[in-house]
Amino acid sequence: MPPGSNNPFGIKAAAGQPSVTVRTREETRSGRSFHIRAPFRKFATLAEAFEAHGRLLATHRAYGEARRHSDDPDAYADALTGRYATDTHYGTLLKTIMRSRDLYRYNAPAVVSR
Repeated sequence: MPPGSNNPFGIKAAAGQPSVTVRTREETRSGRSFHIRAPFRKFATLAEAFEAHGRLLATHRAYGEARRHSDDPDAYADALTGRYATDTHYGTLLKTIMRSRDLYRYNAPAVVSR
């Protein structure tokens, strides 16, 4: 979380939004890593950040493919790769975390724990 941002999701800031600028690692589609300084949203509270994050995932067109997989957590995670985060292994990382922390148990009953 960028210091002083109340932004645990690392949401980048658009022009005119309150922000903090920090160094961050980005990745090209080919997997080459590089660092930039980028503005990240600054929220008054964590609750505000959670609301903005939920709105972003639910409405932003970049995440439309992920929303088509709302019944399949693994496909949803894979669909975020290259969209939500530039890390070419983002979906794999999310699935590893979901498995290691048994987060599949929070899905609808039709989805079986992996």
